Amino acid sequence: PREIGMLGKLETLYIYDNQLSGEIPIEIGNCSSLQMMDFFGNHFTGRIPITIGRLKELNFLHLRQNDLSGGIPATLGNCHQLTVLDLADNRLSGGIPATFGHLRALEQLMLYNNSLEGNLPSELANVANLTRVNLSNNRLNGSVVALSSSRRFLSFDVTNNEFDHEIPPQLGNSASLERLRLGSNQFRGRIPWTLGEIRQLSLLDLSGNSLTGSIPDALSLCGKLTHIDLNNNFLSGPIPLWLGSLPQLGELKLSSNLFAGPLPRQLFNCSNLLVLSLDANSLNGSLPLEIGKLASINVLSLDSNQFSGPIPPAIGELSKLYELRLSHNSFSGEIPRELGQLQNLQTSLDLSYNNLTGQIPPSIGTLSKLEVLDLSHNQLVGEVPPQVGELSSLGKLNLSYNNLQGKLDRKFSHWPAEAFAGNLHLCGSPLDQCHDFESSNQQLAMSESSVVVISAVSTIAAIVLLIIGAALFFKHKRESLRRGSEVNCAYSSSSSQAQRKPLFQNGDFKWEDIMEATHNLSDEFIIGSGGSGTVYKAEFPTGETVAVKRIPRKDDLLLDKSFGREIKTLGRIRHRHLMKLLGYCCNKRAGSNLLIYDYLENGSVWDWLHRQPVNSKRREALDWEARLRIAVGLAQGVEYLHHDCVPKIIHRDIKSSNVLLDSDMEAHLGDFGLAKALTDNYDSVNTESNSWFAGSYGYIAPEYAYSLKATEKSDVYSMGIVLMELVSGRMPTDGSFGMDMDMVRWVESHIESAREELIDPALIPTSPNEECAAFQVLEIALQCTKTAPAERPSSRQASDLLLRVFNDGMFDSEKLSPDPYA
Repeated sequence: PREIGMLGKLETLYIYDNQLSGEIPIEIGNCSSLQMMDFFGNHFTGRIPITIGRLKELNFLHLRQNDLSGGIPATLGNCHQLTVLDLADNRLSGGIPATFGHLRALEQLMLYNNSLEGNLPSELANVANLTRVNLSNNRLNGSVVALSSSRRFLSFDVTNNEFDHEIPPQLGNSASLERLRLGSNQFRGRIPWTLGEIRQLSLLDLSGNSLTGSIPDALSLCGKLTHIDLNNNFLSGPIPLWLGSLPQLGELKLSSNLFAGPLPRQLFNCSNLLVLSLDANSLNGSLPLEIGKLASINVLSLDSNQFSGPIPPAIGELSKLYELRLSHNSFSGEIPRELGQLQNLQTSLDLSYNNLTGQIPPSIGTLSKLEVLDLSHNQLVGEVPPQVGELSSLGKLNLSYNNLQGKLDRKFSHWPAEAFAGNLHLCGSPLDQCHDFESSNQQLAMSESSVVVISAVSTIAAIVLLIIGAALFFKHKRESLRRGSEVNCAYSSSSSQAQRKPLFQNGDFKWEDIMEATHNLSDEFIIGSGGSGTVYKAEFPTGETVAVKRIPRKDDLLLDKSFGREIKTLGRIRHRHLMKLLGYCCNKRAGSNLLIYDYLENGSVWDWLHRQPVNSKRREALDWEARLRIAVGLAQGVEYLHHDCVPKIIHRDIKSSNVLLDSDMEAHLGDFGLAKALTDNYDSVNTESNSWFAGSYGYIAPEYAYSLKATEKSDVYSMGIVLMELVSGRMPTDGSFGMDMDMVRWVESHIESAREELIDPALIPTSPNEECAAFQVLEIALQCTKTAPAERPSSRQASDLLLRVFNDGMFDSEKLSPDPYA
C-alpha cells in the first residue's frame, strides 16, 4: 500500500516469496531509513520507482523474479551504499545507466534474464569491488572491459549476449574467481593466457564464440577445473596432454572446433569425467583401450571426426554411459558384443556412417532403456537379431544401407521401411515378403555324402565333449572344496544379536547356490544395472526369490574389511521405504561382491513411466493416487537417511530407476549408502569422504559440476527431478525440451502459462482435486530444484509438504501417516 511511505524509520522490508501484485508504490522513496529491501518472487508489475534513488542508506535491493518492465532508473546510482543489486528475472529493457559508476561499494550485480541492450558504460570501471556479476540472457553488446576492473571476482557470467572484442586479460587478476561464463557471445581472438593465473577456477565456459588459436598451456595451472566448455569456436591444434592431469575434471566439451591429431592417452586418467564431447573436429587415430578407465562417464560424443580402427571392447566397462555417439568416422571391425553391458544407455547409440563389419550382436537387445539405435551406413551382415525388436523404449531405429540379410522378425513390422532400406537381401514386413522356395532348394542341395560326413563329425564331437564334461566335473568338485575358505557370506541382523537370522528360513545359502540359480550370473537373469553394478534375479528351489547385485571386489584386505563394515551397517537399517539389504557374499577368486536384496516384483518407477512394466497386469494401477504415494514414500525414505541415520547417509544417485515397487506398489529406495561404501572400498579407508563424483545424467544438481561434493541438498535436487517425472511422465532428458532447456526450466516455463502440458497424458482425465494436487507437487519439485542449494528445502521439509498434499482430503482411501513405521 502507498501508506508504506509513512514508515520513515523502517530499516528492513522483507516481503519475498509471496503472491503480491500491482506496482511498487513511488511512496517507497519516503522510507528514508530503509537499508534492506527484498521483494523477490512476487508478481509486481510496472516500472521500478525512480524514488528508490532517494534511499541513501539502502545497501541491499532485491527485486528478482517479478514482472517489472521499462528501463532501469538512473537514480539508483545515488544509492552509494548499495552492496547487492539484484534486478534479474524481469522484463527490463534499455541500457545499464552510466550512473552505476557511482556504486563503488557494489559487490553483487545481478541483471540476468531481462531485455537489456547497448554497450556497457565506461563508468563501470569505477566499480572495483565486485565479487559476483551476472548479466546473462540479455542483448548487451560491445566490450566487457569496463566491467573487468575488480580483482575480487568469485563469479562472472555474461552468457547469451552480443558482446564482442577480445576477452579482457585483466579477468585473470581475480585469483579467487571460481566460475567464468562468457558463452554464446561474439568474442574473438585468442583465449588469454592470464586465465591460468586463476588458481581457484572451477568452471570455464567460452562456448559459442569466434575464438581462435590453441588452448593456452597456462590453463594447466588451474588444478581445480571441473567444467570446461569451449564448444562452437574456431580453436585449433591438438587436444592438450595436460587435460589428463586435472583430477576433478567432470565435463570437457570441445565440440565443433578445428582440433586435430589423436586423443592423448593422458585424457583417460580423468576418472571423474561425466561428459566428454569432442564431436565435429578433425581428430584421428584409434580409440585406446584406456577408454575403459572413464568409470563415471555419462555422455561420450566423438562423432564427425576421422577416428579409425576397431571400437575397443573396453567401452563395455563404462557402466554409467547414458549416451554414445561415434557416427561419421572410419571405425572398422565388428561391433563389440560388450556394448550389451551398457545397461544405462538411454538417449542414443549411434554408430552410423562408419566401416563396421560383421553381425549385429544380439546383446544390443538387452539395452532396455535405449531410445535411439542407429547403425546405418556400415557394412554389417547377417540377420537382424530379434532381440532388437523387443526394445520397448526404442523410439528411433535405423539399420539402413548395410548388407543385412534374411527375414525380419515380426516384431519389426511396425517400423517404417526406411529403417531397413538399402539392405538388398533383407525381407519381411515392413519390407517385401520373403520367398520360401530359395531356402527349400538350398536344403535339397545337400548331398548324401555331406550328411555322412556331418554325422561322423557330430558323433566324434559328442564323445569329446562327454570326456571334457566328466573331467570338468571332477575338477569342479576339487576346486569347490578349496574355494570354501575364499568365500565369505554374511547376513543382515537387527540391533539385537538374539534376533539375528539367516537370509532363508530353511537355512543358510552359499555362493554356489547363487551361481546355480543365475547360471553363473548369466545375462538372461539381468533385471537392472547401474553405476555400482549389475542386478540379477535369483530363484531358489526353496521358493525364495531375491535380487542379487554384483559389484567388483577390491583385492586389498583393509579396504575389503572397510567395505564389509559399511555393508553390515547398511544391513541394520530398516525403513518401510528403503530396500532391505538381506546379506552379502564375497568371493576372492571370482573378484566379486554380491549384495542380496529383497526382490520387488513390480520393477522400478522408471519401468512404469517409460516402458511396459515387469508385471503388465498392473499397468492401470499407476494412477495419480499411486504416483502421489510413491512421491511421499520416496521423500520419507530420503528423510530417514538424512535425519534419522547416525551418521547420516547421502544417497548420491536418486533417480526413478532406483525407486522400486513392491506387490502393493509401495516405493522402496534402493542403493542407499552404497556409493559411499564403494568409494571407501576403492579410494580410501576414510569413511567420512563425501567428494565422490556420483549421480546420473539428468538428475545431477548443478553445483556438482564445480564442487564435486554430494550433500543432502544435492539429494533433494535429484528427488525433485523424480517428482517432476512422476507428474509429467517425461524423462529428465526428454528431447522435446529443446537443446538449451532442461526439465526444471521446462516446468518453470509452463507452470504459469501452459500448465495442462505438464501433466502426463496417461493421467487424463483428472479430477479437479487431482489436478490441483499435481500442480502442488510440481511447486514442491521446483523448490527442491532451486539453483542455489541453500534455497532448497530439507528432505524432512519436502516430506512434510508432500504428506500435506496427500492428506488434504483428496482421496477416499485412508490417509497416510507421517510415521513411516506405522
